[in-house]
Amino acid sequence: MTHVPYPQAPMRNVLVRLIVIQTVATLAIALGFYLWIRAPLAVWSVLYGGAIAMVVALLLAWRVHRASRPGASIAGLYLSTLERALFVTVAFALALAVLKLAPLALISGFVGAEAAYYFTAGLLRGQTRA
Repeated sequence: MTHVPYPQAPMRNVLVRLIVIQTVATLAIALGFYLWIRAPLAVWSVLYGGAIAMVVALLLAWRVHRASRPGASIAGLYLSTLERALFVTVAFALALAVLKLAPLALISGFVGAEAAYYFTAGLLRGQTRA
C-alpha cells in the first residue's frame, strides 16, 4: 500500500488567499465607512466584524485539517459548527455590550468578510486537490 501525503501546501495556499480576500474586503468596507461618516468608531467596528469572520474561517480550516487525519471522526466537524456559532455569539456580544461598537458597521464588516470568503471559496473550489 502506498502512502499518499496530505496535500497541506494546496490547502494552505487556498486558506491564505481566502484570508487575504477577506482582509481586502474588510479594509474596503472600513474605508467606505470612513469616507461616508468619518467616524473612527465605525471603522473599528468594521475591522472587528471582519476579524470575527477571519477567525471563523481559521477555525473551520483547523477543524477540517484535523478531520482529514486518519482515524479522525466526523464529530469534530459537528463540534466545529457549535464552536464557531458560540464564538460569533460571544464576539458580537462583547462588541456590542462591552466595547460599544457601532452595530451597522460591525455587521457590515462581518457580512462583507463572510461574503468575500464564500465568493472566493467558490472560485477556488478544486484547487486543493493534488
